[in-house]
Amino acid sequence: MQPTVIPHLIEAFLIIPQPRQRLAYWFEVLAGLDTVAAPPLAMVTGYYDPNADEALIGLRYDPLALGDEHLSYVIEVALLAEIGMVQPAELSEGDRRRFVGDRLSRCTLQIDNQRSVIGVLGEVVRLVREARATQVARPLVPLVVPARGTRDDVRQPITARGTRDEVALRDSPPPPKRRLGTADIVDADADTERRPITTPPAMAPFVPSSPVPGVIYARYLRSGHWVPIRIGALSLKGASLLTGALPRMRDHVDVALTFGAHRALIRGTVSKLSTNQEAHASGASLFTVDFELDDVARRQLTSLLTAARAANITIKPPPPRATRRFPVEWPVCLGTSRGAVRGHALDVSQDGMFVRPANALALDSSLSFSAVLDDGQAPISGRARVVRHITEATARTAGLAVGYGLHFLETSEVDRLRWLRFMARVEQRAEKRVLIGASPARLAELQATLAALGYAVTGGTDPGALVQLARGEDRPVDAALIDASWLTPSVTTSWVESLFSARDVPCLTLHGDPRGARQAVDKLLLVT
Repeated sequence: MQPTVIPHLIEAFLIIPQPRQRLAYWFEVLAGLDTVAAPPLAMVTGYYDPNADEALIGLRYDPLALGDEHLSYVIEVALLAEIGMVQPAELSEGDRRRFVGDRLSRCTLQIDNQRSVIGVLGEVVRLVREARATQVARPLVPLVVPARGTRDDVRQPITARGTRDEVALRDSPPPPKRRLGTADIVDADADTERRPITTPPAMAPFVPSSPVPGVIYARYLRSGHWVPIRIGALSLKGASLLTGALPRMRDHVDVALTFGAHRALIRGTVSKLSTNQEAHASGASLFTVDFELDDVARRQLTSLLTAARAANITIKPPPPRATRRFPVEWPVCLGTSRGAVRGHALDVSQDGMFVRPANALALDSSLSFSAVLDDGQAPISGRARVVRHITEATARTAGLAVGYGLHFLETSEVDRLRWLRFMARVEQRAEKRVLIGASPARLAELQATLAALGYAVTGGTDPGALVQLARGEDRPVDAALIDASWLTPSVTTSWVESLFSARDVPCLTLHGDPRGARQAVDKLLLVT
């Protein structure tokens, strides 16, 4: 039976490689397509190609819902996630027929009973796992799509070719080899851009236009954001990476690397973490990732390392910092000679913060600051000096956030103690991972609320996605937060509690204002 053709809908297909092995990653980078900021979906369909181990997500939109932006939001998500995107209506007749006849006809599963991107991907993975266990899969009914336009908008990820099987960057003898000094290593973990999760992932896993020569840029995915990190060591086997907020032991993390025109997107398992004493001594937390390389990731990483070695680049561990810095998105008010300026602290440390203000600040100027903390008391205040400025041009080049680094000059003793207690709570939250179950709109609010306070968060908008996220990692999450309005007769409180009790994960149900999520999760995880 042929599916009904609806010519007036605009279609796009996302090509998702390795959906089973990297499900948690795909949930994070594609979550933006299910939020209120994304154009509303008219239909969503999932397919699975067993030969290529790829899922295809068919998205259909009403042109009126897309408006003047057309598919720009969807395209941005695809580019940031570095996945292929095909628009059948823009293909030539021959290419369209090949796409339907070759790509879709190879698929052995078709899912059309879900209403969200995350839901359909979770259902595809569930059925694939069941099919692999039983060797049963239902046939695909080919999809008919209208043809028009050109083939210019077929978007496929670019894969770099490698030249060697084993390449590593290590310390080498003195010149002519060139070492990466403190000015060459991207000091980026203090400058993480924290956009709300209602947008696509905030950091692309590559550096846009004209990267600084001789620099290997690195990021890892945390709470749906690409967080810039510093590199301590790098090889085909793994990497030692420095950041303010650590992942957890045995967590699976996605790391993005860029050197010149080369880039690599790699998944690995956290095998080592620095102790609190080591972190406080060096001013940064170090974690070691053992890479799990498939053929594509191996080629990409080999090509990047070969290019870096050919340029006589080696990695020297970055110098220690005075204090650790933790990513947040905390509102602050700054008093300048031109009046009050509102902004957000994008990271905080014991002695300062990196802020994104609404108006420009003067480098090396002195200003006042105030912030309402999370302790329910009056704002703290003090004076600070502007010691650093990340311009828009620098931010584009290095993949950082535009903003200013502030160093505290003076505060009262009482406010200083309150700030240190605030930092201690942020540090505790940074070590915790929270899983949220909620509708798309509420999920975005809850994720933004918890991530702004330092928590690492992920979430699902349907029961299938929640089950996959709960069971997809070797180490379970530290807590689960379920929005009461998301529960239905088929998704009951007892069902959710049984899901997480099997993994010894504490779970709570939130009623009412999302702003109460922080207090509820803090209490559950004993953050004081």
